Amino acid sequence: MAVTTATSGRTVRYVQPIVQGRSRFERAMWLFMRYSGLALVFLALSHFWLQHLLIGTHAITTAQTVAFWGAQGQPVTVGQLLFRAYYAVMLVLAVGHGINGVRQVAYDYFGHRPAAYKALMGAVVSIAAVISALGILALLLGAQASPEALTR
Repeated sequence: MAVTTATSGRTVRYVQPIVQGRSRFERAMWLFMRYSGLALVFLALSHFWLQHLLIGTHAITTAQTVAFWGAQGQPVTVGQLLFRAYYAVMLVLAVGHGINGVRQVAYDYFGHRPAAYKALMGAVVSIAAVISALGILALLLGAQASPEALTR
């Protein structure tokens, strides 16, 4: 609500229309940022609790990592599958949240130049897709460790 003072000294109030969003896609992305951010807070805190408090940073070894991830070429246990799913969800949410943030900032700076905006977003999405694919591939394959590393 905006307020102005008329020449007669009385205050006149008028309502400005609410600025409409660009599209339904923007609303969906706005909601995604809020929900993914909330989920990432819990995922990051649980990751911190697991790695730093439960295990301890000085106790993390190659053998422990292989126990959590599973060795490449070995059967996967239910615990390892849950661990991989947990990190896959965190990876997908973090990359999606980051891309959406970059998209919003890029629109602020390059929204008036559609060609530059599309080129920048194409590069960002391509890089994020490669990083996500490599991360998911690492999650699916499991850890690769030499037998000597497992005995240390």
